[in-house]
Amino acid sequence: MKNYNEMAKDVFRRIEEHETEQRNRRKTISRIITPLCCFCLVALLGFGMWQGGVFNITPSDQTLEDALYPGIKDNFDESKGEFPSNPAANNKIVINSINGISADKMMVNLAVGDCIEMTMEELCEYYGVDYIPDVPIDIKIWPDQIGEIFKRNGGTGEVYWDANGVNFSNEDFTRTVHVEVDKGSYVLQDYLYFKGTEEKSLINNTEVLIGLTENGYYYSEFMYNGIGFLIDAKGVTEDEFISIIQSIIK
Repeated sequence: MKNYNEMAKDVFRRIEEHETEQRNRRKTISRIITPLCCFCLVALLGFGMWQGGVFNITPSDQTLEDALYPGIKDNFDESKGEFPSNPAANNKIVINSINGISADKMMVNLAVGDCIEMTMEELCEYYGVDYIPDVPIDIKIWPDQIGEIFKRNGGTGEVYWDANGVNFSNEDFTRTVHVEVDKGSYVLQDYLYFKGTEEKSLINNTEVLIGLTENGYYYSEFMYNGIGFLIDAKGVTEDEFISIIQSIIK
């Protein structure tokens, strides 16, 4: 079985090769699709005017001006100052299309002498969040995984790096889940999946960025209880991926 570093390098290499090929194909396809989209838009507008001249975009439910998302019924109970007992009442799922992955890299110098190894149980206590998600039954956690944080002055000073990951897969690696966490900030990434302009989902009252690549990789990025999360998965359904996120965001 490949170790984590070998698998991660192999996954990222295959993603980068695939995305390069897809970018070249999109340049050709876009020349054909753009005029067609313009024609379809004109036809749609004409049909709407023929039907009555006005498109009704007013939501059926009454909404508040301060709603978390326009068009979504705001169930915030102002009399109690809290959300309803069911945190999923306001859920909104948006899957953004990821059309390319930046090859820009960010490097951090980690000194071996500053490393402190920790078990996953110790890391859950350190983060204050159980970052181990529930996954489909056929996807198993990799054995003997440990984490580490880095403290200055040979492990005796302040923490300057505490990002960690946990891996899951089925037996033939056709279904995988990878979770990365970082305390107090979003996860620092070697490859940038989101541009910062995508529409966010709302899951259990937490904003979550969710993306899907053309070759079927799901990615999500969010902050929860002061911990940054980056989750990616392949070979899973949309419902499975949402459930994985919900198992963390209680």
